[in-house]
Amino acid sequence: MARGATMKRCALCLTLLLVFVSNSQSYAQASPVSVCLSSCVQLDKPAIRVVALNWSVAEMLLTLDITPVGVTQGNGYRKWQTNTPELPETVTEVGTRQEPNLAAIMALNPDLIIGYEFRHRRILSSLQSIAPTLLYQQFPTLSQSEFRYFDESQKIFLAIAEATDKQQKALSQLEEMHTRLAELKQQLADAGLANMDVSYGKFVGMGYGLRIFTDISLAGSISEELGLNYTWRDGLPGKDFTHLQLEQLPALQNSHLLLAGNQVDGERMMHSPVWPLLPFVQNNDISEIPPLFSFGGPLSAIKMAEAFTQSLLTRQENLHD
Repeated sequence: MARGATMKRCALCLTLLLVFVSNSQSYAQASPVSVCLSSCVQLDKPAIRVVALNWSVAEMLLTLDITPVGVTQGNGYRKWQTNTPELPETVTEVGTRQEPNLAAIMALNPDLIIGYEFRHRRILSSLQSIAPTLLYQQFPTLSQSEFRYFDESQKIFLAIAEATDKQQKALSQLEEMHTRLAELKQQLADAGLANMDVSYGKFVGMGYGLRIFTDISLAGSISEELGLNYTWRDGLPGKDFTHLQLEQLPALQNSHLLLAGNQVDGERMMHSPVWPLLPFVQNNDISEIPPLFSFGGPLSAIKMAEAFTQSLLTRQENLHD
């Protein structure tokens, strides 16, 4: 089943590549250019001055060698996205992700604004009065059982590349990502770790407990790309994750937990006398990995895949010492 899903993703990626190569070849004759995700934009020329209303867009722009002129909560990008690629200190702050500062955005005179459907649709008309605004879908609706962020992120990346005339750079990055995923999958298979049951979580603070990501999340898709069996299925409505409190953590049994580095105060759980009694802790079915961004573009996907692979290979080596 996992092999079939992987082949389906390869076919999807090939289709996307062909479509965007075709677009890039005709770009010189096509003016204006139209790009559509959840909203559509029409540009007279490729955008240069772009405002990112979230950290995934900031990452994708930087990956395409475009420094956004503005970003929401830049320090949050540096912490939660882990600042890869590095966001220059000179990038202007334009409010929060939930409440972008429209005056600050207007002052930057942007060519293009990019944000979330679920957060920014309500202010779309205000954003469009400043500059063409491209929104995209981050999470599935209740009826979208086939929605996978990993697949969607590639479409988003290519759409941003088309709007900024960076198609060839985008195609190269995606090819590099898929090549690296295949290499890491082979490493795990060679170590006898194919089809290993895994799940992924991180502490996010604010009293939420442990955030566990579902099989439709980036973590779920990356695990599948690596030939692993991602086990956690239950998410919050319209999200690709859920939150578990200490008393709910026994539900993680029968799976190896990949736990992202603690970026907030997670000691409330890990220092509890109950923590060492949890089945996955007692059975040594837990590995700590470096802090990761759970969304983003191809660079975040590669970083996550490499962290998962290294953690599991190290554990395997330690078991045989």
